[in-house]
Amino acid sequence: MKIGFFTDTYLPIIGGIPISVKSHKDSLEKLGHKVYIITPQGPKNYEEKDASIIRIKGIPIPFKGIEGHRVVLRFKKYLSLVKDLNLDIIHIHTEFPMGKLGIYASQKLNIPSVYTMNTMHEYFFNKSKNIGIKIFKLFFILANRKALKKFISKTHSTIVPTHKILTLLEKDYNIKGKYNVVPTGINLEQFYSQNHSLEEIQALKVKFNLVNDFVCLYVGRLSPEKDISYLISAFASFCQNHPQSKFVIVGDGPEKKALQKQVKQLQIENNVLFLGFVPYDNLVIYYQLGNCFLSASLFETQGLTFVEAMASSLVLLARHDQALDGLIDNGNNGFFYHQKEELINYLSLLYNDNKKTKTMSMNAKNSILNYDQTSFASKMIQIYKEAIKTNKENNNQNNNHN
Repeated sequence: MKIGFFTDTYLPIIGGIPISVKSHKDSLEKLGHKVYIITPQGPKNYEEKDASIIRIKGIPIPFKGIEGHRVVLRFKKYLSLVKDLNLDIIHIHTEFPMGKLGIYASQKLNIPSVYTMNTMHEYFFNKSKNIGIKIFKLFFILANRKALKKFISKTHSTIVPTHKILTLLEKDYNIKGKYNVVPTGINLEQFYSQNHSLEEIQALKVKFNLVNDFVCLYVGRLSPEKDISYLISAFASFCQNHPQSKFVIVGDGPEKKALQKQVKQLQIENNVLFLGFVPYDNLVIYYQLGNCFLSASLFETQGLTFVEAMASSLVLLARHDQALDGLIDNGNNGFFYHQKEELINYLSLLYNDNKKTKTMSMNAKNSILNYDQTSFASKMIQIYKEAIKTNKENNNQNNNHN
């Protein structure tokens, strides 16, 4: 099967969508399918070496926090490019320009299409107190919901990663459609601790001065909706009584300077490490630095970094979010918390009870086997086949009416 992914963001840009799309591509290719990714040009001076990644010229976006992103216009210009790929199915991973190009190509070339909703964009503004941004948010919400309705109505199937997103679309947004709940699969084995040499892990711990420390880990974008300042505040209280502890933050984003300022004000510079951007191919071993993984975000669609952390045998501590129901078995493979004091108490429990931490770590690894790439890819192929069948039936009906 020839499959075309349409996405506005892809590697080397790091984020949930690029990583999810890359994992999706890998899983389908392992089953023998051909996957093309149609996406804007990469950041300046980035050279694409993979012929299956189709880069389209776009206009750079100058806004803080989304440097490296580009907007593609003039869809008609690229229709012949898509036609030459001879696609069996179009899979749209965005509501923005590349998604619109996917819809346009699907309609003009009569190629069946499916759509995955990856992100709840409107929640990105929730932390802002700026009046201008709040007004913009109101307009954005209306436009975003209108766009969602268009994508859901014009594609043959909509894939959502969790029941939280399904509830949001059906009940909160009142958008009817043909939905499939399919958690994104990842290559779990690359995160297993036994697949990394002890020498390599130890060398990394020595490099960052983490030997014999209890390490709390965060991996991801440093942006307002992730609420990392909440984690830093809780960790500051925790490390007062547990000085042999470190908080390692891996990632970059618009909140980095503010978070570094917070760490300095709390006088915990010696206990908090900002490691910055780490390429995804190198990221897997960084999970081996931690004893537990922290999250304070309430706006996750699926939380792939959580699955990666658990595959790496890390105990997950997260604020309760419906997206994580079914992922965390409270007290068994991780902890849900609602208040900062709960998080501090759970950290103290793990710090003081090494046996419990090891048991929960093992449970974490064993509890996410259903996120395996192969299982995910098989489910997606079935959805693609149904979309192709439906499109063929619709074509036959139209021909009979003519």
